[in-house]
Amino acid sequence: MTVLVAYASAMGSTQEIAQHIADRMASSLDGVECRSVDEVETVSGYDAVVVGSAVHNQSWLPAADQFFARHAPELANRPVWAFNVGMADALPKPFRKKGAALQQARLAGVLPQDVPLRGHRMFSGVYKADQMSTALRTLFRLTGGRFGDFRDWTAIDAWADDIAAQLAKPASPTSPGSAAA
Repeated sequence: MTVLVAYASAMGSTQEIAQHIADRMASSLDGVECRSVDEVETVSGYDAVVVGSAVHNQSWLPAADQFFARHAPELANRPVWAFNVGMADALPKPFRKKGAALQQARLAGVLPQDVPLRGHRMFSGVYKADQMSTALRTLFRLTGGRFGDFRDWTAIDAWADDIAAQLAKPASPTSPGSAAA
């Protein structure tokens, strides 16, 4: 079983999550690789793919969108999971759940429809004050926004473990990526 964990990261948080997922899955599966989407020329050598992207302006990074567009025919024939890393947990408390729900709904509408996903998760990342202008940073703080590392490693581990467990089971003849019986 060879698995690719590919990522598009702007500030490094998504890359760290992707590497963590790959390391976690490698503890129970052989052949797990973690690479930037920009480094992936083909997915034909992988039995399964996990793709993650940072979210900026309620969208995946262009490199992640391009990855799906470029590899859609190959991805459609194997199990694929996706995750995104945003800032929902950094938002002011009254907006956290609503912001997360809006982001999840918006992203579900833009993920490629020609690549059936086995699962899609949203995680919060690291949000630093120096990522904003002084004026925006001040307004963000005044409204209850928070800066810091909001990655939930327990949730990330559970998701990676679930994927690894699914991949360790024999595929049914009707599941994407399985050979016809």
